[in-house]
Formats: sequence, structure tokens, C-alpha cells
Amino acid sequence: LELTPPAAGAMQKLADDLYWIRFSLPFRLNHINLFAFDTDDGWLLLDCGIKGATTANQWQALLDGPLANQSVCGIIVSHYHADHVGYAGALAARTGAPIYMGAVEHEQARWGLGQTDLEYAAMMEAAYKRFGLADPHIAAVRDTGNYYRFLVGDLPNVKIVTEKDQFITKAGCWQIRFDVGHSPGHMSLTDSARKLYICVDFLLPRISPNISVSLRSIELDMLGHYYKYLSQMLSLDNEWLIIPGHDWPYFGGGIRAAELIEHHNSRLQLLRDAASNAGPLSTADAMRVLFAFDLTDHELYFASCEARAHLNHLVTRDEMRIEQVAGIDYFHNN
Repeated sequence: LELTPPAAGAMQKLADDLYWIRFSLPFRLNHINLFAFDTDDGWLLLDCGIKGATTANQWQALLDGPLANQSVCGIIVSHYHADHVGYAGALAARTGAPIYMGAVEHEQARWGLGQTDLEYAAMMEAAYKRFGLADPHIAAVRDTGNYYRFLVGDLPNVKIVTEKDQFITKAGCWQIRFDVGHSPGHMSLTDSARKLYICVDFLLPRISPNISVSLRSIELDMLGHYYKYLSQMLSLDNEWLIIPGHDWPYFGGGIRAAELIEHHNSRLQLLRDAASNAGPLSTADAMRVLFAFDLTDHELYFASCEARAHLNHLVTRDEMRIEQVAGIDYFHNN
């Protein structure tokens, strides 16, 4: 399967009632895949892009172009990360459509939007100190304020959906699934009759999704949850079309799940080896082991939180233990 991504302002058909859209992002991961379902009530959209003029212009081209023939009846947001939820409120205001989210992700987004600049900076500073990051990085987050609100607009008119709900489109019925790992209650959608799985950010074809602790609770074992998800995906046969939120749709979800398990196993081994060779690791040490390239401030946040998630998982497995020295968490091999 070689699918060329849709051009700006265009949609590419993936199934009778499912269309693929691609927006640009100003990050190293420079794009996001969004989707439109054709339903009897109008267009049902999945995910929105970040807040801002570039995203607004990209939506304008679609609303004036391929989406112009019918109204938008709903906007699904898969999870609280800015590239998926950022423009949802503005899009809801423009179209009059309700936003559909799972309760966990909605709460996380509302919480993020509700933090004052001071509260957000204090939380970042406290986490970065425990991570053992250098003073310039700690100073930088002190000055940044609530970066989440910079990328994400307010969220009016949200309807909470559960796994008992489903989305009915012209040619199918999509079951809702929630998983923990990349985010705390990430929604993906499955049409079993047609073997279509919109995995959003959980089963990407080229990269591993970011598996990070939340700054609200840096002790959580998010990687353990992601391993559980991947083990459930191993049984996907090669007839399933896997439709991700980044890169391109592909066949072979079960094979990809096995590759991702192996990827994270090898990352854990790197950390065990580093702790054997160099002694106890701070989160900052682990980050340098796993991400041996220059990081922007935006990337440093994800890299440090991902390194911490891997260390936490080794603690869960009883292969490492944690000790705090001078306010910094250090991880020792058991």
C-alpha cells in the first residue's frame, strides 16, 4: 500500500465514507493526519490541529472546498494533546458542531487550560528539578508560563462519550476504544466489519508515539499501560488497514505492535546498561542516553517525560529502585 498524503486543502478517500486530511505543524513532527466521516447528518470530523492562524487557514480551505457540500455535525477529539485538540473550540464555534471527547482526556485538557501561568511554571519547575535537569532549562520553564494554553483554545460544548457509544457513518459503525500510554484515555475507533482501525497516535508506522509521564503525576508507569495495549494488538492480522494520526495508513498492525514492543525493550536495556556502567541515573541522565541529539525546549519536555516513563517501568518491574538525593530522583539497578 503506497498512499500519497492528501495535498493542502484536499481530502483523500480511504473508504466509502472516510477521508484523510493532512495539516502542517511547526514541530519536528511536522504534520498531523485528520479525518472526515460522511454521515447521514453531515461531516463528522476527527481531530483539529493546534490553535492559530495557520490551522484556521487550513480549515478554511477545506470548509470552502471539499467539505462545503454539507454541514459539520460533530468534531471528535481523540486526546488532549495540543495538535489534536488545539483548534477544536474554534472549529466548534465556526461550525456550530458539538465536540465529542472521552471523560479522562476532557478533564486533562480542562485542567491544562485552567492552570495559571504561575501554577504551570511552578509545576514544570518542580518536575524538572526532580529530573535533575540543568538550571538554564529550569529557568526557561519558569519564564514560559502555561505553554499548553498557548497551543490550545477554550473547549465549549463538549459531549462526553464512553465505550458504550458508537459513531454511525454512511457505510459503517465505529466502536470507541480508550487506552492508556501515549495519553491517559486516548480514543481510537474501530470498524470491525470492514477491518478499519483508526489508531490515531497509538500504533504509528514509522516512529514510536511519545510515552511520557504527566507532570501532574511523574511516578505513573505509562509504559506499562502501553505494553499492555501493544500485547492486545499483536493479534491484528494483515488485512486490517491501520490508520494513524501521523505518517500514513498501512497494513500489518500486529507486526508493527511486535516491533514497538521490541523497540521499548531495547530502550529499557540501554538504561539498565547505563546504570550498570555509570551508576545511578537521574531522569536527565536517562534522557541523554535515549535522546542523543540536540533538543529544543519543546522536545526537551517530551524527551525528559519519556525517559522518566521508562525509568518508572523498570521500578514497576523491580529491576530498579528510586532514591532521592538533594531533591533529585536517582534510579539504581537492583
